[in-house]
Amino acid sequence: MVYFTRFELKILLAIGIMLGTTLSPLQQVFADEVQIDPKQSDPKQSDPKRVQIKMGEYLFYASGCQTCHTADNGKFLAGGRGFKIKNQGTVYASNITPDPETGIGRYTDDEFVSALRDGVGYKGRSLNPVMPYSAYRLMDRDQILAIKAYLDQQPAVVNKVIKGTVTVPAGNQNNNTNDSFEEDPQKSAKWNRGKFLVEGPGHCASCHSSTDGVKGKTPDYSGSIVNGWVAYNISSDGDTGIGSWSDKDLQQYLSKGYVEGHGAAVGPMAKLINDGLSHLSQEDIRAMVVYLRSLPPQEKGEAPANIPVEELQNTEPSHSHGSHLFAALCASCHLDNGAGRQGEYESLWGSKTATLTQGTNLIKVILEGSELKDSKLGSFSMPGFKDGYSDQDIADIANYVIAHFGNRNGHVTVEQVKKERALLNTK
Repeated sequence: MVYFTRFELKILLAIGIMLGTTLSPLQQVFADEVQIDPKQSDPKQSDPKRVQIKMGEYLFYASGCQTCHTADNGKFLAGGRGFKIKNQGTVYASNITPDPETGIGRYTDDEFVSALRDGVGYKGRSLNPVMPYSAYRLMDRDQILAIKAYLDQQPAVVNKVIKGTVTVPAGNQNNNTNDSFEEDPQKSAKWNRGKFLVEGPGHCASCHSSTDGVKGKTPDYSGSIVNGWVAYNISSDGDTGIGSWSDKDLQQYLSKGYVEGHGAAVGPMAKLINDGLSHLSQEDIRAMVVYLRSLPPQEKGEAPANIPVEELQNTEPSHSHGSHLFAALCASCHLDNGAGRQGEYESLWGSKTATLTQGTNLIKVILEGSELKDSKLGSFSMPGFKDGYSDQDIADIANYVIAHFGNRNGHVTVEQVKKERALLNTK
């Protein structure tokens, strides 16, 4: 995690005056996050390039670039992660290392800005229609070039990403080229900061809304399906959204990925927290919480059942095949009551993943496993069980979890598991 001092901000502002430029308030916040000891005499302290790279590093984490542009078991930022677009095919994230042949090493500043904001890259090449171009248009040119400065410092990797099966439209991906972030003077500075992070570099609507602001549509944050995973409702709805979460719970979940009473993040959200959100300052996480709280409630889908742990402990134990498998494979970490043996990251309590009857994410987690990283406590991993267990076994475990911890009838079928296993084997 990086921090800025006000001493560095003064340097940056002085440089800005010298260059005849003006920093936006948001850039000043980023600049204020670099931690530099003013007593040190290192001449590099006043290097504008160094300040730009530090700003770019922070924006890189805020944008979660690594989550999409690093494939499973692939090299850092070398691309290749596939994204399925419904009824269209698959696109693959590009190589964004500074390799001149297969990465972005030959991009000019103008081309890089155009790539992020308009989907038009090196020598006018149209890019995949997956990048959240509308979100990056809320970032100004200097902020985008700061990200480029940081990427230019990363190891160059030769990796020619395979061509996807989706036809890429020629030219600009979005006609709203005049988008820019405008602060609402009627709102607090923290709310405006949160809006910038959520709708700009964080591009939360890209996953958590079926509309992401493209073509004039307003994102509703009511949830969506992304690459086969359910991205949950994050509007302020008290039943199916985050309206019932406390500010403290939301802050811990966004920065650590787990919190008592709401379970742990899995799949793409876990990756995003590991690779991005966990590196942000707590002040910025709080600002995101403030903004998310203000989103209009959108009721959608099921909410996790609210059953006290004590009631589960007093219920008659199940003797199903799923219960036996859970006892043998899962209870050593999650415990019979789902409270978790060592902490909230093992808790199944209140987790939508563990309690929604469709079991979409639950199947994936049981098959693939999951991992959360804590900067102080280390890495918490759940192994996948795709090897050695039948489709019926996985379905039985999932339905037991849903019934026992969600007090609902699970609808996970062998056909669902078979389909997910087939998709997993093609990665």
